[in-house]
Amino acid sequence: MNNCRCQIAAGLAALFVAVAPGRAQPAAQALADSLVFRNGDVLYGKLLAIQPRSVVRWQHPDAAEPIDFSPESIAQIDFPAHKALASPANDSCRITCANGDALNGSLVAGDRDTVTLETWYAGKLKLPRKALQSVVFTPRAPVFFAGIEGLEGWTQGNAVKAFAGEAGEWTYRNGAFYADKPASIARDLKLPDVAEIQFDLAWKGMLNLAIAFYTDSLQPILLTAKDDGPDFGGFYSLRFNSTVFISLMPIRKKEPLRSLGDVIVPSLNQKDRVHVDLRVSKPDHRLVLFFDGTLVKEWNDPGGFVGAGTGVRFVQNVGSAIKLGNLRVAQWNGVLDEGAAAPPDGSRDTVSLESGVKITGDIEAIADGQLSVHTTSGTVEVPLAKATGIEFARLAGEPFKSAANTVHATFVQGGAVTMELLSWRPDAVVVASPDFGKASFDPAAFSRLKFLSVEPKS
Repeated sequence: MNNCRCQIAAGLAALFVAVAPGRAQPAAQALADSLVFRNGDVLYGKLLAIQPRSVVRWQHPDAAEPIDFSPESIAQIDFPAHKALASPANDSCRITCANGDALNGSLVAGDRDTVTLETWYAGKLKLPRKALQSVVFTPRAPVFFAGIEGLEGWTQGNAVKAFAGEAGEWTYRNGAFYADKPASIARDLKLPDVAEIQFDLAWKGMLNLAIAFYTDSLQPILLTAKDDGPDFGGFYSLRFNSTVFISLMPIRKKEPLRSLGDVIVPSLNQKDRVHVDLRVSKPDHRLVLFFDGTLVKEWNDPGGFVGAGTGVRFVQNVGSAIKLGNLRVAQWNGVLDEGAAAPPDGSRDTVSLESGVKITGDIEAIADGQLSVHTTSGTVEVPLAKATGIEFARLAGEPFKSAANTVHATFVQGGAVTMELLSWRPDAVVVASPDFGKASFDPAAFSRLKFLSVEPKS
C-alpha cells in the first residue's frame, strides 16, 4: 500500500492546479478542499485526516487510493466556501485574547479566575481570565451572500471595450473565480446599508484589481472616458495598483475623479494571498479596510455616500493571474471589534453599556445573564443584554509556545486561533491551547488551517 501511494504521489504533478485558470473542473470537484504546498503548488480534493507528526491524508478524485503527504510540506489547507453557511447557535459576542486569538460564542459564566464561552463548534470552552483582553457583544448579523457556487447569476462584463489589448473572462472552479487576462464579473448582491464584505484573493504576478461596490452597473467603467459612455449611478472603486498601492475613489458620472486617500502596504510584496474585509456604513459615509484581520485604513467621504446601487463588480486588470474566493456579505454592526476603554494602568475591568455609561471595577461573577462588578461604591449588577463591551484588567499570562504541529486556524464566522493540532478526523478536530486547554472542534467551524513553521533551536 505504501509503495502504491508513493507511485501515486510521484505522478501528481499533472493534478496540481496553480492560481492561473485552466480547464474547467468536473462538477464532482466543485467546492473541494484545497491543499497549498510550501512551494506554491495547489491540489484540490478532500482532507481525510491529519496526524500532525506523521501524515496529512488526502483523497484526490483522480487517485484510486488516498495519498499521504508529510506535514512539513504543507503550508495551508482551505475549506470550501459553502461551509460559511453554517449558522452559529446563540453567538452573541467575540472574545479576544491577549495573544490575538478571537473566539465567537455566548458568554454564559465567569468568576475571578475563569470565563466560560458556549460555542456551537466546541461546546463550552473555559478560558482563564489572565488570557483575556476584551469582549465585544454583537447581535447576530444576517448573511446576504455566502460562497461562490458558479457563474450563474453573475454578469461577465464587456471587458474588450473597457481595456486596451486582449481581454478574457472569469472562469469558475472549486468555489472560486479565476482570471489571467483583463476581465470583469459583477452581480447585484443586495448590499445592505451597513455591510461587511469579505473575500480571499490569491495572485501570481503584479496584483492590479479594481472592486466596485454599491454599483448599479454590471458592466466595467473605463474611468478615463466615463462621461462619454452609458449612464451609471455612483459607486466606490477600491483599487489595488502594483500590488502594494491601495486607493479608494468615489465615482460619479459628470463629476471629476477624486480620491479619498491612498495607502501603501509594503507587506503585500511578500505575500501571494490575502483575506480582504471591507466594512461600510452608508449612513455614516464610512468605509474601513482590513487585511488578514489587521486594520489598513479608514475612510470617510465628506461629499456624502455616492453608492447608488447594491451590486459588486470585480475587474481584473493587466498584470497577474488571480483567484477570488470565499466571498461573503453580511450585516455589519458598526463595531470595529473594539472593547471598552480601559483605565490607563489596565488594573481594573471596564464594562461599557449601550447607554454610553462605563463601569470600572472587578468583575466578580457572570451568571444567569448578569454581570456582578465590584466598584469603589459597592457591587453593581449589570444585565449582559445591556453591555456592549468588556475590557479585562491586564494580567500576566503564559506566552504561547510553538510546537511542530502549531496551526493558525481561521473560523468561517470570523475570528482565529493559534493552537496545537493533535488530530483531524472527519467528525472531530482535537486541539490544545493555553487559552482553553484541550478541546474537540467541529471541522465545519474552520475555513482555513495555516501550518506555522517553528524556528530551529541552536
